[in-house]
Amino acid sequence: MNLPFELSLALRYLRPKRTFVSVITLISIIGVTLGVAVLIIVMSVMSGFDLLLRERLLNFNYHIKVFAESRVMNDYSEVRDKLLENEAVQGVAPFVIGPVLIETQPNEGLPQIDTPFIRGVDIELEQTVSSLVSSNNVVQGEMDLSGGLLVGSEIRSRLNLKVGDYLAVHSARSFHRIRESQEAGGEIVLLPDDYEVRGVIDVDFFEYNSKFMLTSLENAQDLYDLGDAVHGLGVRLKDASLAEATRQQLLKVLPTGLVVRTWEDENSYLLEALVVERNVMFYLLFFVMIVAAFGITSSQITFVVQRTPEIGTLKALGANGGQIMRIFLFQSLLVAILGLLFGFGFGLLALEFRNEFLILMRDITGLEIFPASIYGFQALPAEIVISDLVKIGVGSFFICILAGLLPAWNASRLRPVEAFRHE
Repeated sequence: MNLPFELSLALRYLRPKRTFVSVITLISIIGVTLGVAVLIIVMSVMSGFDLLLRERLLNFNYHIKVFAESRVMNDYSEVRDKLLENEAVQGVAPFVIGPVLIETQPNEGLPQIDTPFIRGVDIELEQTVSSLVSSNNVVQGEMDLSGGLLVGSEIRSRLNLKVGDYLAVHSARSFHRIRESQEAGGEIVLLPDDYEVRGVIDVDFFEYNSKFMLTSLENAQDLYDLGDAVHGLGVRLKDASLAEATRQQLLKVLPTGLVVRTWEDENSYLLEALVVERNVMFYLLFFVMIVAAFGITSSQITFVVQRTPEIGTLKALGANGGQIMRIFLFQSLLVAILGLLFGFGFGLLALEFRNEFLILMRDITGLEIFPASIYGFQALPAEIVISDLVKIGVGSFFICILAGLLPAWNASRLRPVEAFRHE
């Protein structure tokens, strides 16, 4: 092949030899490989967390919530009809949601107490706005909310519940009535409402499994003494990305006194934290590439010192400074290309078998590296984003080239007489 002599010399100099310089060059390639691989793995995992969390939020939360400023919505049917008139709206369902105090009723031993949220829904309407009441989520019992409850799998485990057990549910209504009675100078004892555990749901999202119970809309209205009112209406859109635009449209047609919030508003802190954390992690990890670049600089400086007599010979034969500089820049280029290729290969391979690796580490060490109780996911998510790969590849490439620029420039400035002094 008729290659430029600068590239031919660079390939010749990089040919593996049993020298100290070859070892340094190999370490430089390994450094670039590891830096690129770490960047790809971490950024893809963080993108996976972001994407999966958004999907979970959109599956189990409403895209838009509409509620009254007083937090109690009467005559919600009229508002629901108004919402369905919007072309972007796919479904609308009423809901009642709030904290309750529950107490187990075991046959033996002391009762256990917990404070989850209870969510009252109309099953038929709820299926048009979320996947929470899907029968696929029921792991025990059945999807029956009339006079009963569906509890999250983590609540079941925490309280040692079984289908058919009864829970005493203390709601806000009970505490309000007790307070009103005390203010009136009377005495009243309110017994809690008893509800049967009709089923256990597992939505593969730790927060919901550990904090939520489901019941019928009528049961929840009774618990909160709402009568025919509800806390609000949940809206599902055909495209969740149009939430803010649809919100602006709805504010123009809905009666005054109603508040409209999007899923992004309700999860703004979490979403912003993910974006900030992802950006900070990218910049911090990019310092790994800078450290790897110092390895290239070190190997090139050593190489220039070792090849100083040859540089003098080339200059004596008529090579100019630009040609000498290109020889060493080609070396940095080849190291960068090899490091990037190996780094992309290793990074993508590690992502493919990430969960198998975590299982192996758990079996060997007994440690759960990504516990579901903290991160809320049963498996480690990952999403390969092409734009991230481009940023990593281009950024790493330029850092490697810049790392070899100074040694190459110094080599180009050597004079033949000074170079021959090293003989």
